[in-house]
Amino acid sequence: MEAVVTALHHVGYWVPDLAEAVRRACRDLGVGPFLVHEHVRFDAFTLADGTEISDPAHLDHSAAFAAWGSIVIELAQVHTVDPELAAAYRISTDRVGHVSWIVEDLAAESARLEAAGCPLIHTAATGAVAVAWHEGGPLFPHPIEVHRAGPPILGMHARLSALAAGWDGRDPMRPMTPAGAGPTQAGSLE
Repeated sequence: MEAVVTALHHVGYWVPDLAEAVRRACRDLGVGPFLVHEHVRFDAFTLADGTEISDPAHLDHSAAFAAWGSIVIELAQVHTVDPELAAAYRISTDRVGHVSWIVEDLAAESARLEAAGCPLIHTAATGAVAVAWHEGGPLFPHPIEVHRAGPPILGMHARLSALAAGWDGRDPMRPMTPAGAGPTQAGSLE
């Protein structure tokens, strides 16, 4: 089965302190500013066995995104997480946390990854954003996050790059506004 990957989207890292990690990335990598999504929530979160999760503490994390060359870097701090999900995610702050790519057909890519030995961990969706998380299996020593192609994801790098153009180093952490809220200095998901 051949993958129809639209683009590598981001590389994610788990960090113990989001604000400190953003400061370090700005200073040492020269990236920024970061758009920060505090306490990420999903409209739907379904484990591989079909269990629907409604408890936001199952995975309560905040994530910060910035353009990093031709991809996006994500730094994420976990506030609370279910122990089984933490083990499946292999949450650790000393390595790559996950890689993410974009596909047109999320179900087909998820099936392809399972056939390649990368079991599904869960699916999640909110608004126009839909993802499937898989174990890295024989491909990677970390999980894989696959995004369904759509405006919020496809346009993210361009929005982050536009914020970075001529950035003076001030306000390295800016709130990510909800989809449909319109453009602001912070930057929106649309």
